[in-house]
Amino acid sequence: MYDTATRVQLVKMRMQAHEPENENTSVQILVHFPVLEEQNALCSMLQDWRELSCVSMDILPVQKNTPIFSPAILFWDLDSPCPPPVNHSPDCALFLCSGNHQRSIDSYMFHPTGFFTKPISREHLWSAMLRCADLWFPSLLRLEILKDRVKMGIPLNNLAWIEGTRRGCLLHTSHQSIPIRKPLYQLEQCLPSSVFARCQRSFLVNLNHVQKISGNSLFLNDGTELSLGRGSRATILDAYHRFCQRRYGK
Repeated sequence: MYDTATRVQLVKMRMQAHEPENENTSVQILVHFPVLEEQNALCSMLQDWRELSCVSMDILPVQKNTPIFSPAILFWDLDSPCPPPVNHSPDCALFLCSGNHQRSIDSYMFHPTGFFTKPISREHLWSAMLRCADLWFPSLLRLEILKDRVKMGIPLNNLAWIEGTRRGCLLHTSHQSIPIRKPLYQLEQCLPSSVFARCQRSFLVNLNHVQKISGNSLFLNDGTELSLGRGSRATILDAYHRFCQRRYGK
């Protein structure tokens, strides 16, 4: 099972080969909100989305005269005196926002991907980012493993939990279990602590996949039940509480 050495590292998947050479084609999130408090609040939520979704992207405020290059995900305040650009590019997503929900009708002329009524909730923001997942999918952070001379890149958000074994680890994804020759403690150092937490000595869990914690057990969305270590219950509860505050705002 472990006849070939496996190396593990955190990598950002490069864009596809059909993209032009020597050009910066990494997707960016651009925010145009004239009210600084609203801009900061949205950027803070986007930073939480980026970190908890394990995506590598820049989040930048833009002014009315800032040139916008695709691919990009643009959040624009319709209440701004500066009108948004008209979106005709399949490599761009345009989300328009206003404090007046009736302005959603006005937004049609700009061909937006979506419309928000301010203030923007975390639930609506997460749903909006899923609508343009094809743009940021190449920027997902991945766990790169080389096994049997075949390189695999596992998106971190698909990695549900990791089980320590005598000879390494067993990676449990949404579709399969993959053995690797890497100690759990070394693998843990490569993963973001805001997303991955130990629920006992031999288990490392992705908090995105946790359905609930009840008694001395942790339940995943796929029905998997993991027992909590005697001394780890308080730690995992605290980590999950902090995760939920950033993910759901509660």
